[in-house]
Amino acid sequence: MKKLATSSRVSTGRNSGFTLIEVMVASVILFSVIATVSMIYSGAFISSEKANNHINLSAVLPSVLATIRQDIRSQGNVNISQLKQQSSTWQVNYHWQADLIEQKSAPEKFDVDSGKLVTPPAKYKLWQVVLILERNGVTKQYQFNELSWTDE
Repeated sequence: MKKLATSSRVSTGRNSGFTLIEVMVASVILFSVIATVSMIYSGAFISSEKANNHINLSAVLPSVLATIRQDIRSQGNVNISQLKQQSSTWQVNYHWQADLIEQKSAPEKFDVDSGKLVTPPAKYKLWQVVLILERNGVTKQYQFNELSWTDE
């Protein structure tokens, strides 16, 4: 009789699981993708917050400028050379300072009765204003000129 040749390995079929190396490589790839997406999302969120703060600062600017204009025109009639104030509106803190640049009168005019040039009183003041707006760590600075006058 012939003996059947048997091998020492028994063929039970191929294992269908993953090796430890394959699992580790897959998890490194997965965690790298998660970390990248997380950093992108975080950067987009921070950029969105900064843009929102800049928009809020720009939105409040017309109201703040109107308030400053009114304050300068009401307080600018007295004999002072500097005005300043700080306040907040719509969660925006602001402070401004106005320095008197120049005080002038209207141009000379000819007085028919006296026959001479008459210089009107110096009732116009030109102010240089520095405005600083702050909200949630975002700061914007503006500089502009404003005119005030007396009603004499």
